[in-house]
Amino acid sequence: MKPEPTKQTNYKLWAFRVFLYVVVINLVIAYGVMTFAVGFHDMEKFQRNIGIASVFGNLLLITGIILTILSIKNNEKKNYQFYISIIGYPFFLILTFMSFVF
Repeated sequence: MKPEPTKQTNYKLWAFRVFLYVVVINLVIAYGVMTFAVGFHDMEKFQRNIGIASVFGNLLLITGIILTILSIKNNEKKNYQFYISIIGYPFFLILTFMSFVF
């Protein structure tokens, strides 16, 4: 009788991919804020677009944190994807909390 194959989880890979999406979203938001000029752009449209991008980025951040926790829980093999997720998500979490405070 053959032993059952162990199930391979890929949470660290998805956590890394979502982390890259979070980085891109934050770069887009930063670019939008840096290039905004009060006299030339519509303030309402700007606020709406930044708000939507921020909510989407925060949802991706939460998803990535959950995937990283699942990766730790399932004792996945550790590689660069795992370590970047472990270091990167707390950094963006701190940035998110700072944006709420200031």
